Amino acid sequence: MNPSSRGPERLEGVTAIILAAGVGSRMQSQVPKVLHHLLGRPMAGWVVAAASEAFAATSVVVLSPATAGLAELLGGSASVAEQPKPLGTADAVRCALAALPASAKELLIACGDTPLITAALMREVVVARRETNAPIALAAFDADDPTGYGRVIESSDGSAECVVEERDASEEQRAIGTVNAGLYAVDRAWLVDALGSITPSKASGELYLTELIAAAHAAGTPAPIVYGPEIELEGVNDRHQFANVAAALRERINEGHLDRGVALIDPTTAWIDVQVQIAADAVIEPGVTLLGGTSIGARTRVGSGSRIEATSIGEDCIVRSSAIEGSSIASHVDVGPFAHIRPGCTIAANCHVGNFAELKATSLAAGAKVGHHSYLGDTEVGERANIGAGTITANYNGVQKHKTIIGADAFTGVGTLIVAPAGIGIGAKTGAGTVVLADIPDGCTAVGVPARIIREA
Repeated sequence: MNPSSRGPERLEGVTAIILAAGVGSRMQSQVPKVLHHLLGRPMAGWVVAAASEAFAATSVVVLSPATAGLAELLGGSASVAEQPKPLGTADAVRCALAALPASAKELLIACGDTPLITAALMREVVVARRETNAPIALAAFDADDPTGYGRVIESSDGSAECVVEERDASEEQRAIGTVNAGLYAVDRAWLVDALGSITPSKASGELYLTELIAAAHAAGTPAPIVYGPEIELEGVNDRHQFANVAAALRERINEGHLDRGVALIDPTTAWIDVQVQIAADAVIEPGVTLLGGTSIGARTRVGSGSRIEATSIGEDCIVRSSAIEGSSIASHVDVGPFAHIRPGCTIAANCHVGNFAELKATSLAAGAKVGHHSYLGDTEVGERANIGAGTITANYNGVQKHKTIIGADAFTGVGTLIVAPAGIGIGAKTGAGTVVLADIPDGCTAVGVPARIIREA
């Protein structure tokens, strides 16, 4: 699933309204459900992305005070409107109308908790309304368990007569398996007039969009029904459904990478965010997690257990069971196993970062090698330098951090401790266990605690 690979042309003249004001108490979370992240996007962001693929116009997302944080997460991909109080779906749409441009004549109304919905289904509902010239069309699905859903009552011609909420349904109506999906295409002018005729529910006092279906039928312009797959249209209401949806999205994304020539050894265990870019012939081993704006170059192999976030990795690299965050790695680099490259690192071509090495805000010039069990923080390492096992740059003195510079072709012995801002010059060397408190000049060799020069350049 690649968001840049669009199918049919986007429909003109349609604006999506996405309802994302609900908290979702059945998630048992302090975070509103539409803000929960699924493979690189908040839940409602998947619905916004589908609408962006389906329609040329910018969507409007309806938020409540509880879900206001979604606006920042969407990053300007949609306009927002606020529903100050939870007065029902019809009230939410009414709140959205004020945020719509005058040019918006057709509307697509969708729920923000249906992250598996596709652009194709959205377009299909709009086309069904256009072809029948009905003021409204709706999507429905045949539920394995219809409990909690409004039941769609069909007329003899296959159009919708009404939608009956479960609490208002008779036993016979509750036995109906066709349920309302909360996805509608509607004529804006008709909607504005029809909203005024909706009366509050006696049970909750809320205003429900489902009343529009009965109104259209009563006026002799019944709503056509578009049947969609349950997996696309079923809302996420609890943690079980959330996990199922996450697995389905993972499958979509991974199938896209397979189609583009990526070798996913076990797609069922690779978790890859939607933003991640992977070149053909890269190899992703089982149990890998790739997050955020990560990119993986051709023929690079990412080993089992690796977790890579917001990092670019070049071609022909090997990453073995390591964690990498917010960094840039050039081509022909090998990392790990069990290395940790923290944010702000830049690794040039032909470098080696060994097992249990940790780097933070550090740059390695071409050909540099960092041996195992080392920590380099706020460090600049020159070309071909060899950092021996257990080398540590002590970058923090308890008050502020300082940078360490290690020159090209330098060599640090096992267990060297460099106390910043002291550094090691070009071609300089330290012996095992050396504690560097002052700069080691170019070409010199130092040993001891504290370091003393035993060989001049």
